[in-house]
Amino acid sequence: MLSQYFYPEPGPRVHELALGLSDRGHQVTVITGFPTYPYTHFYKGYRPQFWFWDSYKGVKILRLPHFPHGGKSSVKRVLHYVSFMLSTVVLGNLLITKADCMYVFLPPPLMGISAWIIGLFRRIPFMYDIQDIWPDAVAVSGMIKSKMVIKLLGLIESFIYCKVAAISVPSPGYKKNLIGKGVPPGKIQIISNWADESVYRALPYNNSLADKFGMKGKFNILFAGNLGKVQALDTVILTAKLLVDIHNIQFVFAGGGVEEERLKLLSKEMGLNNVLFLGRFPPEEISEICSIADVLLVHLKNDPLSKITIPSKTFSYMAIGKPILMAVEGDAATLIRSKGAGVTCSPENPPEMANAINTIRHMSHREREIMGDAARNTFLKEFRRDIIVDKFEKLLQDISY
Repeated sequence: MLSQYFYPEPGPRVHELALGLSDRGHQVTVITGFPTYPYTHFYKGYRPQFWFWDSYKGVKILRLPHFPHGGKSSVKRVLHYVSFMLSTVVLGNLLITKADCMYVFLPPPLMGISAWIIGLFRRIPFMYDIQDIWPDAVAVSGMIKSKMVIKLLGLIESFIYCKVAAISVPSPGYKKNLIGKGVPPGKIQIISNWADESVYRALPYNNSLADKFGMKGKFNILFAGNLGKVQALDTVILTAKLLVDIHNIQFVFAGGGVEEERLKLLSKEMGLNNVLFLGRFPPEEISEICSIADVLLVHLKNDPLSKITIPSKTFSYMAIGKPILMAVEGDAATLIRSKGAGVTCSPENPPEMANAINTIRHMSHREREIMGDAARNTFLKEFRRDIIVDKFEKLLQDISY
């Protein structure tokens, strides 16, 4: 498995997949870096070396040197990606043993260059697990503004699509996007994201916790997760402004990110008393926070790329079993509507979001409970980790020599 990030860094997809495959009896080796993300320094207990053999619950890990994560600096992020690619091409190629197949987690697309060279020298077929479509994603985020660099990234992706044995994508829209770029449909398989049901689960309402966080006696709309630019959370603040005269409605943010301080300042400048920032929590505590919310909110920037995305928090929310307000159009909204798991509205549209919140607020407790149950039952039938790991196991076996 080749991934820029791995445990103890956030984003559990790769390490949960590694453990799932290991539990099924497969020998799994992960090539990754020394942990820095989301910080710009190395985690405590790790220091950069030429290489370091590590392990995690029986999974073998080869950690290779790289420039630390660049934070907000685009130049430093590029150095971060390029330095790790060079390490994997040189040191990774020398240190790993023969494997039956290779799983490659994207982004960034430079992982594809590493995988292709390793596969060429070691004769290992590889698959792409695409979570962001590059260069589309970086163009939307504004992380890279140079048209030349974006074009170069697109050429790299097109080259790797020709070399990869298989591609997994998390939604129908991603598959359609890649087909439009000339990728053969037979190479692409839709394999959804998942949530860990041992971490994200339905819990009873916790009175003392609600009192502690100032959520007791309120109708709480909770956004949990990254407070970044792609989430476009100004919309939530503007919606709070529209509903400020309804005394019991409260918007709660449980998370952190580059936009956190600016959102706090915006809320303060507007004089809002119905917006609450709780800060960042470890995943193990999110279910408890969600248990005292009435609605769980998903919101992304109004962009064509968002329409083909199903944010990973969707599956965590479904596992928790609360009504979901999906302020994302396209595949994500279709999922929520088709399963009766919540209400949808257009992104970056405060009046429409306010109407959707009022719609849910005026429902009976039982009606909201039915939506939460529908979300939870859908998760258990379709999006549990073991179900998704089974699909990856089959795909990896299919491409193995």
